[in-house]
Parts: sequence; structure tokens; C-alpha cells
Amino acid sequence: MSDESEFGRGVVVCLAKFSEHLFNRQAVTVMNEIRFSEMSGDDKYVEESEARTHPRGDAAQRIAGRMYSGMLGHLTGNPVSEALEMWANGASDHFYDLDRDRAPQPLCELADLTLEMGHGFTGKTWTPEHWMRIHDLWRESCLSLDRTLGNNPDWGRW
Repeated sequence: MSDESEFGRGVVVCLAKFSEHLFNRQAVTVMNEIRFSEMSGDDKYVEESEARTHPRGDAAQRIAGRMYSGMLGHLTGNPVSEALEMWANGASDHFYDLDRDRAPQPLCELADLTLEMGHGFTGKTWTPEHWMRIHDLWRESCLSLDRTLGNNPDWGRW
């Protein structure tokens, strides 16, 4: 192992750097793809009409983000799956040098899932349920790490 790590090394560092990806622009694209995939035909029409009426509004921004991920969505025909893979490709890099001997089990599971998603080239279809599982594992990882440090963590309401 070299002295320098390209994407971070350790436990807390890897979790913190991964966390930066949970709400970045690519994560917003994932959430928009999921939202759009769950909309009815009528709701999609309303969204597209709103975007035409207000080309710099929220609906237009959501559609613009979808168009970007949709350009790659042709690979599987599933824009949600493609957006998740693109997001995980960048986010999971921070788990390459995760100290698995010291990392709590949920963090190792999070690393395995996101590395498979972003770098596994499995041909699997990734779903909104996988996105929710990532967030659940992230939260469990934070709480578990706090417990490992001897704290009595409370996620809080806000």
C-alpha cells in the first residue's frame, strides 16, 4: 500500500468523503429520475408543460438533469438504473481504501453495495429500493461508528 490514497483512507475519512456525494448534483439527478419514474402520465405532462412555460423554473431544471442522465440511459433502457450507476461510480471510489478491519459492518455492506453498483458492471438493474438501502446503510454506518467510539448516538429529528 502506498503512502498516499487517491480517494481517502481509513474509516471516518472514507465515510465523510462518501457522504459528500449523498446530496451532490448527481444525487439530485438520481432523485429526479426516481421521482419521474414514479409519476403518472398526467403528472409527467404537467411537469413538461410547466417546464415549457417557465424554462428556468424548477420543472425545467429537473427535466434538464434527466436529459443528461437519459443520454446514457440507452445502455440499459432504464434511466433510474443508469443514474444510480453513474452516481455510485464516483461515490464508491472513497471505499477503495476503507479499513474493513475497523469499519462497522453496515459501512462494509455500504461499501460492497456501492462498489458493486458503480464498478461491478454486473448488468443488474438498480432500483429506487437500492437508493433507499444506500441511505439506510449510510445512517446505520454513522450510528454504528459512533457506538464503536463509545458514544450513545441519537440521530435526532432535524
